Amino acid sequence: KKETAIQKVSRFMDAEIVKSRFAEVLGGKSSGAYIASVIVAVKENEALMNCHPESIYTSALRAATLRLSVDPATGQAYLVPFSGRATLIVGYKGLYDMAIRTGKYRYINVGPIYEGQTVEENPITGFHSISGSPTAEAKMNKKIIGWIGAFEMNPARGQTTGFGKTFYMTV
Repeated sequence: KKETAIQKVSRFMDAEIVKSRFAEVLGGKSSGAYIASVIVAVKENEALMNCHPESIYTSALRAATLRLSVDPATGQAYLVPFSGRATLIVGYKGLYDMAIRTGKYRYINVGPIYEGQTVEENPITGFHSISGSPTAEAKMNKKIIGWIGAFEMNPARGQTTGFGKTFYMTV
C-alpha cells in the first residue's frame, strides 16, 4: 500500500530526532502540540502536502525559534509552498507579536477608517488625527475608506517620550 503525502510528512515529523529538536528549541514545552500544529497546517494545503518533508521541518523549526505558530488560524506565520519546498512567511500578526515581546513599544495599533470620518495630517509633526463619526450605515455595511496605523516606542533611559509614528492609507 502506497503512503499518502500527509502520512509521509507525519512520519517524518514523528521521528525522534525531529521531536527532540523541537523540544530543544521550545525549551521542552509543548513540542508535541507544536508538531501537531505543523501537521494541521500541512493538511489544510494540498500543495504543501507535496513539499519535501525536510523543508516543512526546517521552515517550522525556524518559526518555532521565533516563538511563532504556523497554525493558519493564528495568522502568525505560514508555511508556503514554492517549487516543491516549504518556505516560512511571517504574517503581520507574527511581526506584531515579536515587536511587542521586545518590550520597546508602548503601543502598536491598526484600525479601519469608515465613511463619515476624516483623517488629517499635521504638517509639522506628521501625526494623523481622526475627526467625525462613522455613520451607522457605514459601520453596519463596513464601508471602510482607509486604514490608520500607529505606534509609539517606550522612552529610552533619560527621555520623557518615545519615538512615535502614524500612517494613513486609503482603500
